Amino acid sequence: MPIFYKVDPSEVRKQTGKFGMGFLKTCHGKTEEQKHSWSQALTDVASIVGGHPQDWDNEADMITTIAKDVLDKLNATPSRDFDDLVGIESHIARMKTLLCLDSQEVRLVGIWGPAGIGKTTIARALYSQFHENFKLSIFMENVSESYGGTNLDSYGLKLGLQQRFLSKLLDQHGLRISHLGAIKERLKNHKVLAILDDVDNIEQLQALAKETQWFGKKSRIIVTTRNKQLLISHNISHVYKVPFPSREEALAIFCQHAFRECSPSDDFKDISSEFAALAGHLPLGLRVLGSFMRGKSKDEWEVSLPTLKTRLNGEIEKLLKVGYEGLHKDDKALFLHIACLFNGHYETYVKQMVVANSDLDVSFGLKVLADRSLIQIYVDGRVVMHSLLRQLGTEVVREQSVNEPGKRQFLMSAREICGVLSNNTNAFENMRNLLYIRIYRSNDPNTNKMKLPEEGLSYLPQLRLLQWEAYPHMFLPSRFRTEWLVELNMSHSKLKTLWGDNAQPLRNLKIMNLSNSPNLESFPNLLEATKLERLDLSWCESLVELPSSIQNLHKLSLLEMSCCTSLEIIPTNINLATLSRLHFRNCPRLKTFPEISTNINYLKIRGTAITEVPPSVKSWRRIKEICMESAEVRILINLPYILETLCLRGNTKLVAITNYLIRLRRLRMIDISFCVSLVYLPKLPYSVRYLTALNCESLRRLHGPFRNPSIRLKFTNCLKLDHNAQEMIHQSVFGVVILPGGQMPAYFTHRYNGNCGFYHFTFDGSVSFYSFKVCLLLAAGTRFESCQTSFYTSFRGNPIKKYYTYILNQPQLKVDHICMFECVLPPDYDGPPYLGTRPSTTKLFKFDFNCNYGCKVLECGLLFLEARKSLIAAKRADRV
Repeated sequence: MPIFYKVDPSEVRKQTGKFGMGFLKTCHGKTEEQKHSWSQALTDVASIVGGHPQDWDNEADMITTIAKDVLDKLNATPSRDFDDLVGIESHIARMKTLLCLDSQEVRLVGIWGPAGIGKTTIARALYSQFHENFKLSIFMENVSESYGGTNLDSYGLKLGLQQRFLSKLLDQHGLRISHLGAIKERLKNHKVLAILDDVDNIEQLQALAKETQWFGKKSRIIVTTRNKQLLISHNISHVYKVPFPSREEALAIFCQHAFRECSPSDDFKDISSEFAALAGHLPLGLRVLGSFMRGKSKDEWEVSLPTLKTRLNGEIEKLLKVGYEGLHKDDKALFLHIACLFNGHYETYVKQMVVANSDLDVSFGLKVLADRSLIQIYVDGRVVMHSLLRQLGTEVVREQSVNEPGKRQFLMSAREICGVLSNNTNAFENMRNLLYIRIYRSNDPNTNKMKLPEEGLSYLPQLRLLQWEAYPHMFLPSRFRTEWLVELNMSHSKLKTLWGDNAQPLRNLKIMNLSNSPNLESFPNLLEATKLERLDLSWCESLVELPSSIQNLHKLSLLEMSCCTSLEIIPTNINLATLSRLHFRNCPRLKTFPEISTNINYLKIRGTAITEVPPSVKSWRRIKEICMESAEVRILINLPYILETLCLRGNTKLVAITNYLIRLRRLRMIDISFCVSLVYLPKLPYSVRYLTALNCESLRRLHGPFRNPSIRLKFTNCLKLDHNAQEMIHQSVFGVVILPGGQMPAYFTHRYNGNCGFYHFTFDGSVSFYSFKVCLLLAAGTRFESCQTSFYTSFRGNPIKKYYTYILNQPQLKVDHICMFECVLPPDYDGPPYLGTRPSTTKLFKFDFNCNYGCKVLECGLLFLEARKSLIAAKRADRV
């Protein structure tokens, strides 16, 4: 804190005038290095704001001010205000990385997130911790509120904002400035920490931090905002997106305000979690709800919960509404659509559903909402709005007409919808602008009593979404208009057919779901549905034929026909370019292998009467998985070369698999379980990691050995495996293997009898091994579900590493079985580093296991492997 008494700071900075002459005398005889060091120190000192007599009317006032300033600094203690904030350490650690406080540059850093996420709290904690490192510092609250609200033009508003900023920063009340260069003039040589809280307009940033050159070296400017685009526009590339707290953190925040504790008592544990979930893990909501419930009885909590689920707390609503009110009217409309109807849907779906001047308007609106933290668009394209914002949206719609629900933009309450419809015998006739209908079925079939005139839907010419589950009629109205439909969902309906043989104008239809409609006998003509992407006809048990009009569905990606128990006919000579998922599970009358797309990724034909796979599948270039479980294939000859997963489970007639299986270089998983007629398994490619062969009663011979060190082999209840097959398995390198066997291999040197849950022993630290193999002898008549192994040192019994080996979905063991697997130790097996002690030469090795379903272990064996003897170690050590 320099005091410039009878000397001008500029003479000190530049070493000129009388001060400069004295400095030259002092430097006489000194080295150039010393002179440069002193000169730099004086320049730095003069750049620090300090006292200068010309700034006071008399020296007495100056001395009083200086004394008070010194006393304030001596009495200052570090703030503890933020020590108990849940998760604040993590926030500060991430912000320190972005701030890079050691860097000489001037850095602008943004804190971005939705209202109530804790941006201001984080900024205050940063200010509290770091402001003492800066000569000048300011926490400028509510920048958005201090900008505007007057008749001043843009220049005047910026001038006023700069004046307020400098007055507070320099602690000069009544400061007046006359131009927008004042910040640069006053601060260009000063190290400044400025936090600009709640900035919502680029003009505010232009006024307070237009250029980094306005501030001295090592200055840091932190901007909090709900609008990401504002940071982008100002070229702020260092941005911290504030994450929502975890479930545990959210509960702790809520409990701090509800109970002044970090966790609830047992009586309040469950209901506290419900309240935390109700707040959507938003810190503001957690604090407000916690404070609201503080001191109330358990009964009062239970009474309050249903009400709070449908109504926002006033304080929360006031804060969230600021973001909504700042939107353009078109963006407000989009906000309400998402809040009330389309939360969780994909971006493309929202664009198709929302009526706007153009798709471009919706795309722009989605970006605006995302930038302002009102929605989040995930990588997969899903559009998600926070639960409290959704409640805000429903409240905004309710306020459109509090007493007459029929006049609102959206109706979402079942009670209000029933009220509107029951008061008008043909309500749809007066709703010709209705765009979206969603009627859900109840899980209780006795409550699905929605009765409306059959012709009512004819009055809705602009309908885009019709979701009417458990539709009670056998047909749609003959005058039903379909030209604007994007989604048609009539699942669990009583429909026999939709409309006649004539093709309907379905030019905008993207999704059709008629699943679980057991009476559906004929499928509509889809000649004009050229934009259809998803078609679900599962559990349509009366449907016999899939019509040839599907050849026009050039954008279809999913065709779901599972459990169509009467289906016999599917069209041939069709190749749908975009169809990637095709499901015909449990269609027992289907005998023809579906060849309607060569671009299939996933094909499910489980439980069909298909007997052979045609040669054409070899040319398929995108197929990843074929599930032919419980089919009737006898000899499997043809398979796609790029296949990754093959499930033949339950093919009881299967007697042979093609030898060219070895050429499937991408195959990772093959399941031949319950193929009770299969005698021989051909050689597998190296790529296979999972071979499951449960209850293959006739399997005798294997072509091996298996050489993938990570392969998991399951030969449970394969009782006819010959001696060569068993020897080949034992000699293979594998991750896990289970096979019939009543005797433990002789090479397991450490053996332990009995069904003890724990095996432990010590070994000398000089013993050299990098991995070990475990063998369990399992008793017949039980199921082997899982095994867990753990390693401990003799240091306090703390585990260094755990390995988990799961063998799931195992049938009951008909005879004794052997289970073997190999485990690799971490490379630094020397004890927990936090103990700060030297490694012991004797280490405790503890092996324990947990077998569910009452599995009995007759004997346990271990074999220690040196590095050169373990083929797995080299593969796995890199991943430890």
